[in-house]
Amino acid sequence: MATSSVICFLSLLPFSLAPSVLDIPVLDSYHTDDPGISVDAADTKLVYDLHNAEVRFEWEGSSAFYQVVPGLMAILLLNIAPCGVVLPLSNPYTDDMLYATECNAQMEFGYVAANGSTIIITGFKPGNTLQIPKGALHWGLNKSCTRAVSIIKFFNGPDISFVRPDIQIGSIPESILNVSMGEELAGKISELKKLNPEDPIARCPKCMRMCGLV
Repeated sequence: MATSSVICFLSLLPFSLAPSVLDIPVLDSYHTDDPGISVDAADTKLVYDLHNAEVRFEWEGSSAFYQVVPGLMAILLLNIAPCGVVLPLSNPYTDDMLYATECNAQMEFGYVAANGSTIIITGFKPGNTLQIPKGALHWGLNKSCTRAVSIIKFFNGPDISFVRPDIQIGSIPESILNVSMGEELAGKISELKKLNPEDPIARCPKCMRMCGLV
């Protein structure tokens, strides 16, 4: 039943994953009278343990673990701490699908649509999914003071590189920013160069003060 559920879920994704997943040889035994073999999950490369996968980052209670399925896709388990913020970013090479395993009513997701409209999604529940198109700027905010959020992200390619817009803007020469935004604002924006481009998550100071976490 669990295998069928996973296959059915993958078949609903907006990118072409299901045919490749169904081509995995071990699944062919389900369509024959051959009883097959019994393999422990820890001893096969067909099973991925996201909780013990390579750690991409871990910061103040939030963490992300990811696994690449060679030539096919990437899977990321994202744990967002109370008052945690997924900073605005985009994935230039892949679409991705969010699947909530643990969530709360205070969790918000947002992204910028292709027409420039800002979309804020609230009321996200366990079992809900959200498609993020390739290149779309998106973010998340867990406003809960006590409850963490766990999200599984499915990417339709192995490269899950991300780009933060603040880092991009900070990389523009100040002479260009002076013309585009004025010298006063350009001077402040140039400070963005000091940010760490590898940090995709932080904690919201205002939320932490309201929750008594500082």
